[in-house]
Parts: sequence; structure tokens; C-alpha cells
Amino acid sequence: MMGTVTEPKVSHPALPAEVAPAVATRRRALEALVALAEALGTPDSVPAALAQAEDALGQAQVALRELEVALEDMVAPAVALGTLGDEDPEQLRQVAAVAEAAAAALEREERRARWCQLWLRAGHGLAVGLMVLCAAVLSLDSARAALGVAEDGHLLLALAAVALSCEVARRGLGTSRHHLATTAGHQRDMARRLRDRARRVVAARASAEAAAATNEGTAAVLGRLEEVTLALETLVAAVTRDREVTPWGTRGQGFPNATRVLGDIAATLGTSGEGHEEVVRRLEVAQGALAGQG
Repeated sequence: MMGTVTEPKVSHPALPAEVAPAVATRRRALEALVALAEALGTPDSVPAALAQAEDALGQAQVALRELEVALEDMVAPAVALGTLGDEDPEQLRQVAAVAEAAAAALEREERRARWCQLWLRAGHGLAVGLMVLCAAVLSLDSARAALGVAEDGHLLLALAAVALSCEVARRGLGTSRHHLATTAGHQRDMARRLRDRARRVVAARASAEAAAATNEGTAAVLGRLEEVTLALETLVAAVTRDREVTPWGTRGQGFPNATRVLGDIAATLGTSGEGHEEVVRRLEVAQGALAGQG
């Protein structure tokens, strides 16, 4: 096993659960890659190393698919942000505040109308009470003579007009109160919806920003795993082709395809900037040994 293969540590708490297995799988794939390359120098050990490499390759391919699915799932926050458009949450909150202020003003008007209704109801009651009282008093001849009014005087008509006016005004204010309360409720509902939308915009942006950072880290792990998986797949395929040409155990067994691809793999890993110096060195040594045999 390779105690010298290094692997970048993944510590981002937001990375999906598939990242850790992918990192471990990549490490095993690197170890299998070097083990197979070094086993080519001793053909008897190649079958076991090839089987180990094929097993590691299968695990790496599974980890790749799982990580690709996880990366696709993390696109959802960005899609959610797109559905909300480029709205300004602060502007939404300001419009909500205006709607709240309008609702408060309408509610104050409704309260004033309610107080006016109470006064009109009291006036109506007072006018009706006076009508009853006056009707009783004016029914007496002595009272009419003392007051100097006729039995059909205009006082009762005036009181009736006052009572009717109070009742009509009270009912009119009741209709106005209903409209004021309904409009105030609509304003409050609009303010609530605007505040909720502002919160959703802020949450979607925060989620999209977090997803962007997570996507970047996940994509980096995916890219490194793809690189090693491709290298291992290339070497396994080359060794398999060499095996088809020359049966195992044949004297003068050579690995021309594997020798050729080892140079390409070492060059690719050496320029990836992922700290593969020790891996590249061992691959180059294995390739040199195979070339010397040829």
C-alpha cells in the first residue's frame, strides 16, 4: 500500500455526504494505479494487481456518478433565485412599510367612524325619547295652552327628522366602516406578502451563495476524481490489451501498451497541480523499468 500518497483535506461543512467517500475512493484508485504499474515489472504479480485495479476502478466510477448527481441537486438554490428575479428586498420592505402605514391610517378612520356611530346612536335615542316625552306632554290641553303650541305642532316633526337623520347617518357610517376595514385588511395582507417575498429573496440569495461555494468545492473533488479514474481506466485497458496479445507466464512477456500510456499518465498527473509528485515519480520509475525490459 502507498503510505506516501497525499490527498487534499476536505473540511468544508457544507459539502455533500458523497464527497468524503469520493475522496477515499480517489485515494484507493491512486494506490491501485501505482500498484499495477509497479507490478508490471514482475508479471506473476500482475493478475492480482489488475484485479485490485479493476475493483478500485469500479468503485471510482460509482463514486463519480453519485457525486455528479449530488452536484446536480445543488443547482436547485440557484434555480430558486432565478424564479425570484432581481428584486430588491429592501425596496420590497419599504413598499410593505408604506402599505402598513396606509392600513394604520385606514384603521384610525374606521375607529373615528365607530365613535361617530356611537354619538349618532345616542342622538337617535335622545331624539326618540324626546319625541315620546313631547307627545305625552302635548297630548294634555293644559300643557299645550301653557306652551302656546297646537296639538299638531312642528316640534314632533323636527324631533322625528333629527332621529331619522341620525339613523341614516349611522347606517351610512356602518357601510363606510366596512369598506375601511376591508381596505385596511387588504393593505395589511399586501404588506405581509411583500415582507414574506423580501425574506424569500434574501434566503434564496444566501442559499445560492452558499451553494456556489459548495458547488465549487464539490466540483473540485469531482474533477480530481475524474482525473485519477481516467488514468486508472487507461492503464487497466492497456494492460488488458497487452494480456490479450501475450498470454500470462509467456517468456519475454512485454507490456508495450502499458509502457506507452504510463508516460502519458505521469505527464498528466504531473501537470495537474494536485501534489502528485511521489505518484508521478513511482510511475516514471515503473515505466523506465518496463522500457528497459523491452
